[in-house]
Amino acid sequence: MKIKSILTIVFATILFVSCDDQLEIAQNDNISSENLYNTESGALAGLVGAYSRIVAVYRQAAINAQYPTNFTDEGHYNRNGLKTILKNNFTASEPELRTIWGTYYGAVSATNTLIIGLKNSPLDDDVKQAYLADAYFLRAFVYFDIQKAFGGIEGIPMPLEDTNKQLLARTPGIDVYKQIISDLEYAEQFLPEAAISVSGRASKGAARGLMARAYLYMASKPFNEPGAYEKSRDWSKKVIDDAYYQLNPSYADIFNQLAMENYEKQEMLFQIGFTFANLDSRQSSKLGSAFGMKIDDESCGKGFALTFATISLIQKYRLDPSDERGFWNIYPYFNERNVNCELRTINNQFTYPASKYRRNLERNNTNTSYGAHHWPVLRFSDVLLMYAEAENKITPGSSLAKDAVNRVRNRAKATLIESDVTITDEMIQEERLLELCFEGHRKYDLVRWGILEQKVNETKEVMETLAGNPNFVNDDWTSFGEINLGPDGISESGDEPLVREIRKNKLHTSFNYFDGYNDFDASKHYILPIPEQELGVNTNLRQTIGW
Repeated sequence: MKIKSILTIVFATILFVSCDDQLEIAQNDNISSENLYNTESGALAGLVGAYSRIVAVYRQAAINAQYPTNFTDEGHYNRNGLKTILKNNFTASEPELRTIWGTYYGAVSATNTLIIGLKNSPLDDDVKQAYLADAYFLRAFVYFDIQKAFGGIEGIPMPLEDTNKQLLARTPGIDVYKQIISDLEYAEQFLPEAAISVSGRASKGAARGLMARAYLYMASKPFNEPGAYEKSRDWSKKVIDDAYYQLNPSYADIFNQLAMENYEKQEMLFQIGFTFANLDSRQSSKLGSAFGMKIDDESCGKGFALTFATISLIQKYRLDPSDERGFWNIYPYFNERNVNCELRTINNQFTYPASKYRRNLERNNTNTSYGAHHWPVLRFSDVLLMYAEAENKITPGSSLAKDAVNRVRNRAKATLIESDVTITDEMIQEERLLELCFEGHRKYDLVRWGILEQKVNETKEVMETLAGNPNFVNDDWTSFGEINLGPDGISESGDEPLVREIRKNKLHTSFNYFDGYNDFDASKHYILPIPEQELGVNTNLRQTIGW
């Protein structure tokens, strides 16, 4: 079988050529839609067309990154006066919704077309199975994205091979997840092991990890599917028991690798790649510019920092100074203009941006908005925490769950949970926040735990209380602010001035802090509505309750 050798050369090269369902083929190749899947290169073209839809829907860093973060206990969009899904002030007629929905369903159509074509193809069975495994994985991945964002208990339209061109009613959410599991079971059977998989494509471990996640959603609210926690635990354990998968010894390096377009496959089970080759912004992403570290100087890789971390998350990190994740995910520094790309200390903790993604690490950061920053879909640490969550639901206070959490904390040099402390669901939920913040999980986690409204209200209350406290000062500034450093320029080295400048944290009038929290409506903002335009086209659809 020649798949490995062909794809290693071709896949990364042509993945970003077209955002159509199929790549354009020169007429003298005598290839048409009818015979496209008669060759391995044609099957690859169909697969690339499907992957390109995910690139298209993720490139704005909105539905995958900012939406699941903003106005939760993790972070909040900080721009005033906009109506967007990134705030809780939008309607079902928001054009952005229609674009996201249409692009997702373009990927569904592309994968269904690929599956149909491969099933009818004269290619050898082992070749077809390999491509079908990719196709089923990708369809499951896309349906998982659509279901968790738009579906809920009412579900989503779910065209399959025999209904690909039909306008369908909503399939109940639990049945959508069962189809996702079915697709992933096929994928898991025929995908390659990670060590020999092609970079940018799914592996057996990725399918197992995504199944563990799907079962966790089925086990949680509103579905409460019997036996799903056990299935999530078991699939997580398969990944954990695979010696190939390991935690990267450096938490920061995980995201350095993503910024530099590398595929590190031992911690990163699956990622979405972007490219800025030929300075083509259509195949690149706003991840670093919109959802990353604040960089004011364009020559250093512009970062607009549109999302601030919540003050409550900052305080959680600062309670454990040894936890290296705190200073990576919420960095107290920014780049100022015209200072040779050097860093300055942010003097107000209310304006600390999410800083997990850093454009100054990108190989080519010359475009003001777009770069090649890759997106993390599934990490080994997430698998460990999914295992801990499921195991602790099955056996409350499980030592195995605590061991899995401590394995994650140990890598970050965070204080370990002591042997005489009983682990709780709440401790695991907080660990997911500390480890996986700004990776597109938080809102969906809070929804399935049934605590989204609680965390929205708590976060707003903490922010208001601290803003009114005259003694709430920026301890980071006291230690790291340039004016408080001694001659050696090193913080807390012993040569600092006797009297240090203190900065009070305060809400800056230039930014939005509360609108998204104030506009939150628990009856509907746990989910996105079906786009109004789609309801006009497909009369079989009914709008989500609350919208």
